Amino acid sequence: MRLKLLSSIISLLCISLFLSLGFWQLDRANEKENIVNLYEQRQLLDAIALNSIGESTIEDKYYRNYKIKGRYINQTFLIDNKIKDKQPGFNVISLFQISSSKEIILVDRGWIQMKGQRQEIEQNFKFLNNQGIEKNVQEINGYIYPREKSYTIGEISTSKSWPRLLQAINFEEIKSTIKKDKLFVEGIVFRINSNNKFGFKRDWKIVFMDSTKHLGYAFQWFSMALALVILIILFFVRMKNE
Repeated sequence: MRLKLLSSIISLLCISLFLSLGFWQLDRANEKENIVNLYEQRQLLDAIALNSIGESTIEDKYYRNYKIKGRYINQTFLIDNKIKDKQPGFNVISLFQISSSKEIILVDRGWIQMKGQRQEIEQNFKFLNNQGIEKNVQEINGYIYPREKSYTIGEISTSKSWPRLLQAINFEEIKSTIKKDKLFVEGIVFRINSNNKFGFKRDWKIVFMDSTKHLGYAFQWFSMALALVILIILFFVRMKNE
């Protein structure tokens, strides 16, 4: 009797868990679908000049195309563990100061393939320091991409030289490299289009897992819950017959 009761409790807990995970995946699928739809809608709008990030609600600017005038700051970050075409590499992130507002934003210049060992970053990617990107005021165009705070295990930064290797985009870490009197915009990255200078491979993904994959995972969880229900029914039928 106790074994029967314990089995029932465990089975019900498992069914509840599988169902909750399935519904969570459905929510994630709906969230990703909304993001893609918002991106597609805002990409249809003409690019306009942006003089300040903070002049209105930042969410209204997500995925919109903008033209921004300003100057690069020659501090480059390499975001580690970015795989493309089965090749390891980095996303190249640079600081950019908007001329009119003096705000500093992060610009994602695209993906670059890894060369050599991580201990040789400063040597193998030294050319990034010598591109002269900071010399002139220029206009960049692209769209604003929201970025949440990244969670990492261990040290975020793996070097103190330039270009600097980071395990993930961390606004606090990047802000610490900028003078305290500078206006640094957190929570977004500006992804430049393919016609911009000083860029690398830029085939951006809006979401890293699309809604169909979440729907597939939801189906798996619901299937497991259904299978467990069937097994429970068969178990109790067998127990009754015995």
